[in-house]
Amino acid sequence: MISPNISNREQNQYQKQLSISNGTTHDEEYPYLSDISQLLHRLSTLELERLCTLQEMLLAKSCWEATNYGGSQEKCKKRLTELYGEDWDEHVKFKDHFVGIKPYYIWSLLISHRQQWNDKKK
Repeated sequence: MISPNISNREQNQYQKQLSISNGTTHDEEYPYLSDISQLLHRLSTLELERLCTLQEMLLAKSCWEATNYGGSQEKCKKRLTELYGEDWDEHVKFKDHFVGIKPYYIWSLLISHRQQWNDKKK
């Protein structure tokens, strides 16, 4: 309800808008997950690597290698040659078959974020 007192009315008008409890990120099971995800996607691979603990880095690298021919571009090119022939680059894009490690660092950091919230809830 709008207060007749003008100074009080202005304060109340913005109270809900600025309230932490009304933020969409606070209603989720894992607070700030979308905000952190957006932030991580803006960072460079080197910056993400610096954020990762050794365990997070090893998880990311292991999954990246498992899905990217052991991390070898040469193995990927060899497999594309086996599948599509010598002119494979006319049929498919290399980047569609060999993904950089950045998404795996992001994935590992987001898993860690969720784990920290799970531990806090215990």
